[in-house]
Amino acid sequence: MGLPQRKLFTIDEYLLLEENSVTKNELIHGEINSMAGAKKNHVKITGNISYNLIHHLLNSDCDVYATDMKLKAGLDCYYPDVFITCEPEDNELVLEKAILIVEVLSDSTESFDKSVKLESYFQIPTLKEYLLVSQNKVEVWIYRRLETKWELEIFNNYEDEIHLVSINLTIKIKTFYAKVFDHD
Repeated sequence: MGLPQRKLFTIDEYLLLEENSVTKNELIHGEINSMAGAKKNHVKITGNISYNLIHHLLNSDCDVYATDMKLKAGLDCYYPDVFITCEPEDNELVLEKAILIVEVLSDSTESFDKSVKLESYFQIPTLKEYLLVSQNKVEVWIYRRLETKWELEIFNNYEDEIHLVSINLTIKIKTFYAKVFDHD
């Protein structure tokens, strides 16, 4: 006698459960996974990034979502730390047309964010950039879509400037890490 098979959920089943859930859960390969809370640096960095992106896009057609909005990627659903959409979407529960996604890395999710989640996000046809931001050191990875392939650029200097092509924003990395690390 074998082990009982685990139930795999469709996106519709997941969304129905998630709408009434008291906890945040992600749908990954048909399985529902609970999310853990974040550490202080993670919350500060997410807030710094959200603030700067919202300020830059205030008078545009783009919207910035942070931490509590679901994003569909292939057959999976995630709660990215920050993402941007620039096309209208009717669904109030889950969005699909992100152009930029930011994940602030934690010790427990770093390898997942750089592998499984990266592969899922790359399935989003509108996605132009995926940022991975360390909460333990000054380091930002940017994946950029270049027609049919992705390019990776890594920044690890507090004074580095990065250009976010998807929203035409040049910004210093130190704005991501404001009040996180001691720097002059």
